[in-house]
Amino acid sequence: MRKLHGAGARQTALLSAIGLERGENRALLQETEQLLRRAVQEELTDRQRSCLLLYYSGQHTIPEIAAQLGLTRGTVSKHIRKGINRLRHALMYSAFGAKFLA
Repeated sequence: MRKLHGAGARQTALLSAIGLERGENRALLQETEQLLRRAVQEELTDRQRSCLLLYYSGQHTIPEIAAQLGLTRGTVSKHIRKGINRLRHALMYSAFGAKFLA
């Protein structure tokens, strides 16, 4: 994982990690964010969701998340990595993903 500072930088990193980039098209970005929010709620396990939200939205470091959740740093990293992969897969096979990748 890249070490970035600020919520905007981490959100941009999350979009990039799942294969999307912030672009100039506001409507496309809004559609992406809505789909991403839905995918976070529907596709992730509770642990993956907690780790991803604390890391990308809460601006916590992996050691801080590990201490807060009572997990090892490796486990937190694994949940973040697997969560990103799950989101990438869910978005790729959504109607939006099919349109985006076409």
